[in-house]
Amino acid sequence: MLSLSLHCALRMAVGTGFVMLATTAWGQSDGAWIGRAEAAGRCALLDVRITIESGLLDGTASEPDTGAPRVQGKKGEQLPAPPALWQLNGRVDGNGTIAIIGLRSMRDRDRERSRWSGRADGNALRISETEGPCRRTATLTRSR
Repeated sequence: MLSLSLHCALRMAVGTGFVMLATTAWGQSDGAWIGRAEAAGRCALLDVRITIESGLLDGTASEPDTGAPRVQGKKGEQLPAPPALWQLNGRVDGNGTIAIIGLRSMRDRDRERSRWSGRADGNALRISETEGPCRRTATLTRSR
């Protein structure tokens, strides 16, 4: 897989001429990002982890273990509530605009969908939930 960088350009011979493949702003966003989306309304705080490679975004968001209220098991026993896990997929456009689709799944029949949008600004990604059960906002920084 070829990864483009903002610091270089690649020349490729095509026939008798050269084609210049231009680099884009998403090259600056490549790497691992980590952050937190604050709780909003009935929705819990989320720890967000994202990886961007060549403009493609993949990641997860999960509720930290906070000792949530317990749920009742089939035999009447008290069980801890399972934390929600979000699967995040999206893209970073050449101008730094971010579009993410999130899918939350705790059980086969209990799913939620959300959309996030935002912008890559230097060493920070700022994303906001624009569609879904909550309207959380997160700022992510580069992971080490």
